[in-house]
Amino acid sequence: MKIGLEIHFQLNGNKLFCSCSTEGKDTKDYFRRKLTPVMGEMGRVDTAVEYETIRNRDFLYRISTNSCLVENDEDPPHFADLNALKTALAISKALNCNILDYVSFMRKIVVDGSNTSGFQRTGVISMDGRVKTSRGDVRISAITLEEDACRKISEKNDVVEYSLDRLGVPLIEISTEPDIVDPDHAMETAKAIGHYVMSMPNFRGEVDSIRQDVNFSMGFGRVEIKGVSKLSFIKDTIEYEIKRQSSLKEISDILSEKSPEIGDFIDITDIFGNTDSSMVKKSIASGKSVLCAKVSKCHGFMKHGNYKLGREFADVARNIGLGGLMHSDEFPAYGITEEELNAMYSTVGKRHDDAVIVVLGSKSDIAKLKPLLDERLLKIMKMKLEETRSATPSGETRYLRPLAGKERMYPETDVPLVEITESLLVDVREMIPKPVEEKIAELTQKFGLSSVEAESIINNNLLSLYEALVKDYNDPHLLARVLLQTIPEMEKKIGRKLNQNEMADILGKPYTEANGIPLPAIDKIISIMGIAKKNHWDRNTMETALSMYLLDQVAVDKLETRDELNMLDHIEITNILKEMISEQDVTERNLIYLFKKKTKRSFNPSDVIKIFREIKFKK
Repeated sequence: MKIGLEIHFQLNGNKLFCSCSTEGKDTKDYFRRKLTPVMGEMGRVDTAVEYETIRNRDFLYRISTNSCLVENDEDPPHFADLNALKTALAISKALNCNILDYVSFMRKIVVDGSNTSGFQRTGVISMDGRVKTSRGDVRISAITLEEDACRKISEKNDVVEYSLDRLGVPLIEISTEPDIVDPDHAMETAKAIGHYVMSMPNFRGEVDSIRQDVNFSMGFGRVEIKGVSKLSFIKDTIEYEIKRQSSLKEISDILSEKSPEIGDFIDITDIFGNTDSSMVKKSIASGKSVLCAKVSKCHGFMKHGNYKLGREFADVARNIGLGGLMHSDEFPAYGITEEELNAMYSTVGKRHDDAVIVVLGSKSDIAKLKPLLDERLLKIMKMKLEETRSATPSGETRYLRPLAGKERMYPETDVPLVEITESLLVDVREMIPKPVEEKIAELTQKFGLSSVEAESIINNNLLSLYEALVKDYNDPHLLARVLLQTIPEMEKKIGRKLNQNEMADILGKPYTEANGIPLPAIDKIISIMGIAKKNHWDRNTMETALSMYLLDQVAVDKLETRDELNMLDHIEITNILKEMISEQDVTERNLIYLFKKKTKRSFNPSDVIKIFREIKFKK
């Protein structure tokens, strides 16, 4: 088993080849394109590019407030952004890479609509580095600087809608050699690499700002798994792929002597003229046909235990615009009757060990499907599984397209060579991020944090924010608690992450989500912490104030007047406790819970426990 990673990190500031901001929102304006494949530098059309021509889709691009003629592909790219280049050089130094003398940008052909030009610009910055892990060094094959792709909004009826807000955002890609030994090691490696980028002040830090691709092989060809969105999903995705390929190997071994084949599709729409199946009835009413084909010798392999050949076929169907497919291993289902099934099976000549697949769609689309399914079955029988797959939010993978090769590359003629001069490298020296061990030691020594707190700040991408805020609020322990515990608890209650850009913005620029709910600027949180200090609020009262601001949207200048934040004194606590004791059985175990039900005012729990003991002792 071989595992390698390609990790992509977005940077904020300006886009890579223009002066537009990395932050923007969609407008009502749009334009439509159809992309045409071209040959690469080697004079051949790439396999993955050919596959996209079969899909034959149109692309609608939503113009954003941070896009210009460069993103529209109506103006040549400008010079590469210097700040992004310096960041890539600093990370290259941190990961012990050999930096190239010149950066030459190249074009990588992509006609899936993710770039308006039909290609992505990429420049190699450095090569041959390494990152330390507990299982030994993992080699870094290359670090590149490239433009990010468009953000997909929707896909319907062969039309894919994209937003231009993400197109051109600087993207650092760090690729490893296949030195990773198992899923846990993959997570550790991604975490180790991520530390260096996330330590940089211009790391974008949004929810989708890190995307991990996994290169995986069990000896059946390299599978590239695109878009693993979370660190924790890396392990799930690899484990799923191990299970999937192991299952396909079993299927291949069992069926290899039987030589299964997919028959021609037969139109069986007439069988469902009076069907009770709402799905089939709706498809026929929309002008679609019902077609089926026999898959010889494959009964029980389409969906039975670990065998899921049907899912492999369904992914192919889905990719050319069909809604997937149905098969005999899951019938009866979808409201299809035994009578309809018998008629279907009789039409295609199904025997007891055969499977049947059913597709709803136009005959032209289904005509495109047959050769793709034949190719899919042949690859599985020969266990030639090299391909590109996409990661799902549940940690599974789905077939996306054939694996791209060198044929999709050709030189970029609009962006000049960038010389990496000695003076440029001198400027970069101060930017080089420190190893995680050094940074943890620095935080513990400088601010008195525990190693656990320091590591959590780093792992949660809070280092730059923490270091900026601790200068303005001189209570490093309380600040760590607010960032690591209080705010995440608030986020769980409001059901969303607070925007990282505005969290990191000390100036507190206004930010509003699409739903119109304003998110808090960090200067407001600092103000609340300052009020807490002035009024001698304890930790619980201060956190109550934060909760009122974040959850109840109470204005900061109104907090001091709220009764909930007017702390109970000794006499008031004593009176409430005496009333509680006279009314019910109170123990230290249920004390704080019952006390909270008695008052909305703020109080110090340790004071309540102390006074309760005094009262009980006097009795």
